[in-house]
Amino acid sequence: MLKDNRFIAERKGLEILKNATAISDEEIIATLITNGTISQAAAQLNISTRTIYDRMANAGFKAAYSAAKSDILRKAVLKLNSKLNEAIDTISGIMIDKEASAAVRLQAAQAIINQADKFTQRLQAEEQCIAKQTTAALFDINFSLD
Repeated sequence: MLKDNRFIAERKGLEILKNATAISDEEIIATLITNGTISQAAAQLNISTRTIYDRMANAGFKAAYSAAKSDILRKAVLKLNSKLNEAIDTISGIMIDKEASAAVRLQAAQAIINQADKFTQRLQAEEQCIAKQTTAALFDINFSLD
């Protein structure tokens, strides 16, 4: 019985080892993004968590994983931004709708004010960043001309 269990464990270890070498970085990255945790991704791929941690120690894998997560975030932001005008129009419509209760109209007005403030701060931060980058680029150009 003990011998059978040891055989099964050794066999399972070999299967995990075979799977680990056969699975591409792209498959691991996609599964990590889909599942959210290393242990869930490892279970789905039938590999050990150690395999995923080993891949994550690789700079190329880490960069590809970060790029994939950034790409998903970028697409989500673009999709949200594409609906921004509709959302503003909807909230504005509620704010001026005389049939809506005063509390609902007030909430709509507060939402517009709060979001406008956040977007203004964000825009100012981006403009400052662009100004710094422009200044740095001009400094580099002037420095290289001397």
